Amino acid sequence: MPRRITLIHTNDVHNRWSEPFVEQIRAAKQQFNALLFDAGDCIRAGNMGIPLYQESAWAFMRDAGYNAIALGNREFHITPFGLLAKLRGAPCAVLCANLRPKQPDTPLPVQPVWHTEHHGVRVAVIGLTVPMVTPRMKSALLSAYLFDPPIEVAQAWIAQLRHEADLLIALTHIGYRQDCLLAEACPQLDLILGGHSHTPIQPPEQRNGVWIAQAPPFGEGFGLITLERTPSGRWQIVSPVG
Repeated sequence: MPRRITLIHTNDVHNRWSEPFVEQIRAAKQQFNALLFDAGDCIRAGNMGIPLYQESAWAFMRDAGYNAIALGNREFHITPFGLLAKLRGAPCAVLCANLRPKQPDTPLPVQPVWHTEHHGVRVAVIGLTVPMVTPRMKSALLSAYLFDPPIEVAQAWIAQLRHEADLLIALTHIGYRQDCLLAEACPQLDLILGGHSHTPIQPPEQRNGVWIAQAPPFGEGFGLITLERTPSGRWQIVSPVG
């Protein structure tokens, strides 16, 4: 029998969390026994801001039961102290495969990939973030971290992960246009859950055989997708809900 799996996703909430919104997400996660992801920019602090206290978003997201979060530009900081302060208290894995420290001893509180097995489905999730500091930028002199091109990084990871995963997801904060280019370059992906451009894609669309979805920003809604694996091994969306 084809296997089914349900996913819930949010993006670009910008700390507009509320008890009713979280309750809706938590109820849907319990009802469908779903995995829950966020595609970045979930906290209050701006790009260069350093919070004095733990971000309030983390308590809401812990209550909702998030499984993995993509690093957004709001969650990034060029200094180790700032990055650690922003991510302190994060309720689950924060993902970014295309971020690296300039020095090997610099702390990097993110991971590239998250794995799980859910309803018998082996799931791998790659995190990708819009490059905010690259080696050619003047800001690279001040930053403890550098970003590599997300599509190139994705291609390298996919070559490693595709045989290990039944469902291969890119959880991205690179914007809709880049998500489309990612789908064109990486048809081995099954699904892209995106953010950054504030471009709701509901119901999800398919490009080059890869599903692309993005939820409304600012806590105005979430995406709920049920996928069914066909005999060919590909995944079809059988129940998208806005």
